[in-house]
Amino acid sequence: MNAHRLVAHRGDNTNFPENSYAGLEAALIAGARYIEFDIQMNKDGSLLVFHDTNFKRTANNNASIFNTSDNDLKNISVHESKRFGEKHFPTPVPYLSDILNLLKQYPDAQALVEVKKESLKHWGLERVMKPLLSSLIDLQSQIIVISFSGRSLEYIKQYSDIRTGYVFKKYLDKFKKKARELEPDYLICPYKIIPNHLWKGHWQWALYSINSKELATSLFRRGDINLIETDNIRDMLQG
Repeated sequence: MNAHRLVAHRGDNTNFPENSYAGLEAALIAGARYIEFDIQMNKDGSLLVFHDTNFKRTANNNASIFNTSDNDLKNISVHESKRFGEKHFPTPVPYLSDILNLLKQYPDAQALVEVKKESLKHWGLERVMKPLLSSLIDLQSQIIVISFSGRSLEYIKQYSDIRTGYVFKKYLDKFKKKARELEPDYLICPYKIIPNHLWKGHWQWALYSINSKELATSLFRRGDINLIETDNIRDMLQG
């Protein structure tokens, strides 16, 4: 399957813990041309590659990411023991800078960087977006900032030429209206909600999460789907 149309959702998260350095690196080694990962901000203002607001699911630890310092992170392993046992212990939470340095090694690859609404709500737009933009600006040709938050995308468009993607979960007119206002480069939604005819605009469409080659092929045959996010990038790229 065409590597230029598949996105490794949180890295190769079938074979590695999600959003881990190892999983994102494995996706790139396998030939992925797009990776996707999430951004949260911790107590010290560090930008972390992490999805949840606490470590319960990934590290069996109830600590909130918003109350966790960089020093605390040294004792947290997000190796997802419920899925993998101790196979990937220890797995540290990556800093955004770690993953950006990895991405530099793959200049033909691009990253969908999702800014989580929880961090924006907890810390405020400016406190999160200003350092994020500063971190991304030197790699802007390889970056697409995506979010459920329209305000975060407006910030990116106001202060940079970095591409954007608007994420939504329901195919409703209010999101169409918001898309018209934001004019993102991508619209991103679950594949199960799309109708036979998609909203027309200057954007491209990306769907998540699809782990079947047959389903991916059928969606691409529609002619209006540009990218598909998958949890199983290695198998999807084979054959």
